[in-house]
Amino acid sequence: MANRFRILAKPVWQDISSHPVIPTLSLDQLRALDAFFDHLGQFALTDPLAEDFLAFASLGDGVSQLAHLHAALTMFDAADPKLAAIDEALSLVTAKKQHKGNSSKGRVHYTRSVSVAPNDLPTDWQAVLEGLRIRRTAGDKRAPASDIQARMAQKLGQYTLVMRREGLSEELHQEGLTAFYADLSTRISSRSGEPLRPATLRATWEELERFARHRSTYSDQLMGALRQTLKTLVDEEANTAQLKYGKLHGIGRPPDIIRDAHDLLEKAEKAVPPSKRHIQRNRAAAFALPAILPLRREWDKIIFGKTLFWDTDRYRFRGYKPGKTALLDGRREFPGSIHPMMSRFVDALVLQDNNPRYLEVLRDHAENSKRPLFVHPNGIPVAKNYVTNVWREIAGTGAQIARTSMHDYFGARGEEGVRMAMIMCNQHSRDTADSYIGSSVGEHELEMVSEDLLDEFEALSAMK
Repeated sequence: MANRFRILAKPVWQDISSHPVIPTLSLDQLRALDAFFDHLGQFALTDPLAEDFLAFASLGDGVSQLAHLHAALTMFDAADPKLAAIDEALSLVTAKKQHKGNSSKGRVHYTRSVSVAPNDLPTDWQAVLEGLRIRRTAGDKRAPASDIQARMAQKLGQYTLVMRREGLSEELHQEGLTAFYADLSTRISSRSGEPLRPATLRATWEELERFARHRSTYSDQLMGALRQTLKTLVDEEANTAQLKYGKLHGIGRPPDIIRDAHDLLEKAEKAVPPSKRHIQRNRAAAFALPAILPLRREWDKIIFGKTLFWDTDRYRFRGYKPGKTALLDGRREFPGSIHPMMSRFVDALVLQDNNPRYLEVLRDHAENSKRPLFVHPNGIPVAKNYVTNVWREIAGTGAQIARTSMHDYFGARGEEGVRMAMIMCNQHSRDTADSYIGSSVGEHELEMVSEDLLDEFEALSAMK
């Protein structure tokens, strides 16, 4: 960082370096004034307005630098009309800086409340897991992939904790499975405040059954009980498809979602105070982008200059790999980009209250500073589940339904439509795609279209 002598040696200072106020300026004030001179030159400004001071703060050190600039100019001329413009910009950045937002980091000290750590599992279980890890590393495809092994250890940790709490032996047995199922089926999710989803219950039992199979020391009776419970949970999960498709019908097709998101963005520009405008822009983008990029819950990993870049005419992903398959063999980078028609949502997050003529440099600034896509008004990254929470608030269901919406929208076009939906969802396995197109979908779609037709018929009848 430049010191006083280096600053005053610059050509731009030569005409005022002997001004009596110069020696009285603090180093921070001098640096702020020097940075603003650079800003004036870079953007060819001769009569800066509030929007120019706002851009200066956005591209620089924010409130602190703008406050030092205000103090420096006041010492030159307390009646300078430019001070009012700085005050206007300062009020905007100060209001956003003081916004109270939750950090994406969560709690500093994490205490396990539903599981034990992998290294605290029964010793013989740890040996089985280590054996699976070694086999997979050696190329044995019959051993579960590393991400599945991690999930298996997590579920075993949950089971073990319940056994300790209930005073039962730390082993898979019928009494333990009954106690564990009772715990899972009555547990309330700390994230949603609701009972655990059928998919979560199924996934948990799936890992217990998988571990028991690979250990291969359990009785046929116990294995049969595990499989029967797993089948029941799979059936229960399938039955929730009707509710999912009902919600899908309610929020509309991807074009409908995008249209609603555009309305949200328009309303954001009229909101007050500035922190509310920022929040509503976030919400509009969080609702719009999954409609064309139905990722999972990895929106917190989208970072300017790290995984998202402006390139020629659109925002493109580079070096980004969807997290659910992070450790799978042959993992591929996500090749997607944000269509120019949808860039306005990202531009709104970058630009905020700044004049659009600063958009290009603000894009560069976001990339250079490695700013996450979604941040609170005070600059703190939003929570990891922010996007799905926005969907839940607006549409009544999490953002994961966007993947189903994509298959529903393109699926009507037959095999080619399924292929297009797989491309949009970054899916490479037809089995994966089929999981979004349940066997009962056609029945539910027919029911919904019939209901729409009857609603329209009743509306027309009422007009006669």
